[in-house]
Amino acid sequence: MVGKFKILMALTSILSLSTLHAQADDFDLLGEEKPVVTKVNYAFKTTKVINLQSTEVTDKGVLDFKMMHRFGPTNAGPYEAFGLDQSTVRFGFEYGITYSTMISAGRSNVNGLKNLDFFVKQRILHQNSTNTIPVSVLAVAGTQYLTGSNFNVLTNQQRSSYFAQLIVARKFDEDFTLELVPTWLYNAKNPPTMPTLETPSVSQLALGIGLRHKISPRSSINLEYIPILTNKGTVTNCFSIGMDVETGGHVFQFHLTNSPGLNETQFISNTTDPWKSGGIRLGFNLSRVFTVVKPKGFKK
Repeated sequence: MVGKFKILMALTSILSLSTLHAQADDFDLLGEEKPVVTKVNYAFKTTKVINLQSTEVTDKGVLDFKMMHRFGPTNAGPYEAFGLDQSTVRFGFEYGITYSTMISAGRSNVNGLKNLDFFVKQRILHQNSTNTIPVSVLAVAGTQYLTGSNFNVLTNQQRSSYFAQLIVARKFDEDFTLELVPTWLYNAKNPPTMPTLETPSVSQLALGIGLRHKISPRSSINLEYIPILTNKGTVTNCFSIGMDVETGGHVFQFHLTNSPGLNETQFISNTTDPWKSGGIRLGFNLSRVFTVVKPKGFKK
């Protein structure tokens, strides 16, 4: 009886070892498990850092209503409530044509100058989780047109300006994102003659620098600096610091900036108040999205 039991145990051990070897061979055939590649999203809260375009693109079929507001500079003095009695405003709409392409149109009133603007933003590369694509790259191109009968001295060409940008950004971790935005801007309103130290160039190059640091799941601190690399005349570089707060489907962006401008021509090539002289303005951006076309398979 004991001998039969030993034989049974030996056969069981042999069968178990054979099964383990077979499973190991099967796993060898499968190879190493490949990492799941996902896109890195939510580098910024909305399509704006403060003034600069961010890496975010409005989703397909979604309309993003933007309201941007700036008060006057603090050096306006007590009679102007340190700038609170003054204001500039832009209303705009952004719409997602595809998941990588959006368009925008807006109207602004800055220092009595009424301006229409339009731009297109296109995603080229999307950073992914495995760093096979380590950065996000987007292209932006747009135009602005100065309206109003007070400028009959200007031709249609001089009323128009154009810009093109390349956004290169990386979200380093869940909290920190950095972007560089090389920009070309053509502003025909600037004199076409040879520029002097006081006269800005018609065509300008600038390098936008924007960063975001998340401080909670629904808020972040943003910083922006846009140095003009070519002759800028008497204008100064735009510098802004702000805070994003997401609440109830809205994104509020509160900031301090030296620029009254609300589109690229205005805040890049027409900022005249330096921070050191008190040319600091309180402002905010408000973003609210609406689904216009529901995606296929959407269930309420």
